[in-house]
This record gives sequence, C-alpha cells and structure tokens, in this order.
Amino acid sequence: MTPGETLHEYLQNGRVPSGKIYAKNPAIVKEKLISIAKGGSNQLQVITDFDYTMTKAYHDGKRGLTCYGIVEQSSVVTQEFRDETRRLLHQYYPIEVDPHMTPKEKIPLMLEWYNGAHEALKKCDIYKKDFETMVQEADIHFRDGLDIFVDLTFRMNIPFLVFSAGTGDIIDACLAQYDLKRPNVHTISNFATFAPDGKLIGYEKTLIHMFNKNEHAIAATSYFGDIKHRSNVIVMGDALGDADMGEGVHQPGTILKIGFLNDKIEERLPIFLEAFDLVLTDDQTFNIPLEILSTVTSD
Repeated sequence: MTPGETLHEYLQNGRVPSGKIYAKNPAIVKEKLISIAKGGSNQLQVITDFDYTMTKAYHDGKRGLTCYGIVEQSSVVTQEFRDETRRLLHQYYPIEVDPHMTPKEKIPLMLEWYNGAHEALKKCDIYKKDFETMVQEADIHFRDGLDIFVDLTFRMNIPFLVFSAGTGDIIDACLAQYDLKRPNVHTISNFATFAPDGKLIGYEKTLIHMFNKNEHAIAATSYFGDIKHRSNVIVMGDALGDADMGEGVHQPGTILKIGFLNDKIEERLPIFLEAFDLVLTDDQTFNIPLEILSTVTSD
C-alpha cells in the first residue's frame, strides 16, 4: 500500500488497516487539503517542530535522541552534567506528557526544567565549535522521507520553519550535518550566547518551551512579515503546544495541523484529536506530509 493509498482510504472510510491515521472530522481535513492544493506553492509555508517530529521517536526499538539527548551523550560534557540532566528528565518529563495537568500548571515547572539544564551546561566549558562535535558523535535518525520533503519545499520555494523548544545550535548543526539546510529553511529555537572567544556563557533571554510556542509565533513578526502573502500553512508537531505554532501567520487562510503521537497513544489520542486535524500514531515516516505536499502545484 502506498502512502497515497493510505491517506486516500482513510479520508474515504475513516480508517486504514494500520490504524495509524486519525481525524476528528475527516470532512474538514478533505476541505483543507483541497484548499492547500488549489492555493499552490506560492501561498504555502511549512512550520514544524524538530524533536520527534523531524526526527524519529523510535528507531530499531530504541528511543530516539532529542536535542538535549545529543548534548547529554556527547564526550564534550561531564558526567556531572549527565547525572543532572537525567535527574531533571525523570522529574519533569512525566509532567510534560501528563494529560490531567493544564498548560498553566505545567509552565512554571517546564521553566525550572529548561533553566536547570542550561545552568548545568554552562558549567561544562562548552565552546561554539563543540556543538558540531556533539552532532558528529550522535546516532541521529530523521524520519523516512524527510529529506525528500525538505528538498521538495526548496525546489518549490516554500518557506520551511523549524520551530523548536530544543537547542537551536544543535538543530542547525544537525541540519548541516545531514544536508537538510537549504536557503528556505529557518530555525526559531533556544540559541546559546557566546563570549568573543566562542565560550558558551548563557542562553538568549526569552526561553521557548513547549507551552509558549504560540506567544513566540506571534512575536516572530519579522519572519512571518516577510512571507505574509503565504496564508496557507502546514503545521507539524508531537506535542499539544505545537498545534499553535501558526498563530503568528499574517491573515491566515487554511492551516492544516498534523500531530505525531508517539507515546501514551490510547490515553492521549482524544486530546490530540482536539488540537490537530490529522493525528499519526506510531508513524516514524514523513510519508503523509510528503503525500500532501505532492498535491500542491508549483507556481
């Protein structure tokens, strides 16, 4: 079964044999797909999360690396750093994915997590060049078909925004290392600040985390202002906060939200269906986004 047949069958029947594609309202998804296809490449932009959206959540049965995981497993950092970040992960990750807590309850705890990790990294005497080393040492797996998707957006001149609560320096190093950096690809994330000699001294003042992406989307006026004629958007992410990444788009037209649900699927599926138009469960490919993009005509 090809990816095209999978999505087509779902929209016709509401289900597929694999049971990996879900939508609260398939009719609305159909309308949005038609609108995006008719709008063409000149009206389209792509906004996507990085960790477990562009990258695989699982590969060969093993959990994939996040931006912070790439840093943690590197030879550049200390064992003290690893111990501290693992402690933070065990403490705060269950809170991040807890479906019974509200974002308002989670935000101050997420800030504690991020600030704690950043403070721990500052103690490791990290230099700007070290981020390239971290990526070279890491076993990173991007979703199957992502490279084709990125290349297609480049050839069709479609802006591709990587909008992440991770580490921007790691993301840009990953994109460069795996030949995914194109002139149409931009990154909004948490970037480190450096001394004149290249030593890491901190992070940019405004922290992006998974529950304030909507605020940062609105604030990213320079980026969205430059492409304000592009009113159609494909938004992709693996966390509920990712669904709001398109809020900075000027005069939005059709926004199609695709959610990758990687963990606690049965428990979290209902709330994901409220936030996203399409929900893909336990899918480590970019086949569905690629199929959608292939319907868009070049202008």
